[in-house]
Amino acid sequence: MLPRGTEQARRVAVVEPHVLQRYRAAELLGTLPAVRSVGSFASVAELVAQMRGAERSAWPHLLVVDPAVGSGAEYDLAAIAAFRAAGMRVVILSALESRHLIRRITSAGVDVDGIVSKQDPESELLRAVVRVLAGSAAITARAQAVIDADPAPKLSGQEARLLELYAAGRPLASVADRLGVREDTARKYLKRIKLKYDAQGRPARSKLELAWRAREDGFLDPAAFGSVAF
Repeated sequence: MLPRGTEQARRVAVVEPHVLQRYRAAELLGTLPAVRSVGSFASVAELVAQMRGAERSAWPHLLVVDPAVGSGAEYDLAAIAAFRAAGMRVVILSALESRHLIRRITSAGVDVDGIVSKQDPESELLRAVVRVLAGSAAITARAQAVIDADPAPKLSGQEARLLELYAAGRPLASVADRLGVREDTARKYLKRIKLKYDAQGRPARSKLELAWRAREDGFLDPAAFGSVAF
């Protein structure tokens, strides 16, 4: 660990909607010699608002965040991607109960440095943060086990995107246009997806069945499922 007060000591921001958990995480992280200061925020939007009014030199070096699920997920994940692009390190601290959130976090589009389950001991959070601040990746064993317990068939990137769009209610022609492929190619993707579910013993032959599978497996945001039209 780095001695407190050195030039390498880092600023950390904690984003957690639950007050007691937020303050406890900030308190814990403040005990690390590698950490110079810890700010705490109820939401990613609150953190973004403060950053907009601050010099870039005052921005956090590390973000420890519990991303929103449901309607706020897209904003939070887009902000996390922007933070990473700006050089900020990111550790996800989450209950990991949303398969949709897990799938988005572990996809190529959302790059993070560490993942810690809220079921992990506090020492695991501290160990992960130290590793990330030192430039390494850190996923706890419990978080990795949750990630690995994926019931979904193995889909290609195009197949996964098609399932997300098609299960959300888009016509196949519209989905093909969004994917930049011909409609008959999209139909082949759809057939492969159905065959993969059949091979698992989890048939998804109708659009409604596909929507249920997509929701169960995290391809479709559960918050959006009620608005799916068939």
